[in-house]
Amino acid sequence: MTCVIVSDASCLIDLRKGGLLAVLCDLPYRFVVPLPVRELEVLDFSEQQWQQLDAAGMITYDLAPKEVAQALKVKEHHPALSANDCFCLVSALIHSGILLTGDAQLRKAANNKNLRVHGVLWVVDKLDARRTCPKELLIQALTVWQEDDTVFLPQHEISRRLESLTQTESVHERSVSGQLDPTSSDK
Repeated sequence: MTCVIVSDASCLIDLRKGGLLAVLCDLPYRFVVPLPVRELEVLDFSEQQWQQLDAAGMITYDLAPKEVAQALKVKEHHPALSANDCFCLVSALIHSGILLTGDAQLRKAANNKNLRVHGVLWVVDKLDARRTCPKELLIQALTVWQEDDTVFLPQHEISRRLESLTQTESVHERSVSGQLDPTSSDK
């Protein structure tokens, strides 16, 4: 059974800024976005972008009335969460999935419900580990996030990943150009 990942708006926004939306659905997960989140004006996704995500396998989940009621109960217990945060949390619970968010309050509420929670840096790690896209694309995304004051990610984590990706990239480039022969021994 394929693992479900429910994404909140902030992660979708950051992934778009980083240019990773096109490769997101290439990971071996089923990505879900609750309908109210998809309809948020703050996302400002074009119809073409949604069509590309839909074609790639992104699922828009329309919560049933009892699930909306469940989300409203979550909101009562966690007033700091937005209604859309609650829709994401309930969607992740319903699908027994992973919640993709960068929101600290939503992470805390999800952890209290024993949900697995990750953010966009985890997505970068997965894309890199599975070699789903070129490292240059990951480096570009991390650089964009590092320079964007509206992206709230730990700078030391971005720097650590950039360093790792650029080191492996330069070793690969030297190997391809013949400067590094893996069969030779320098004793």
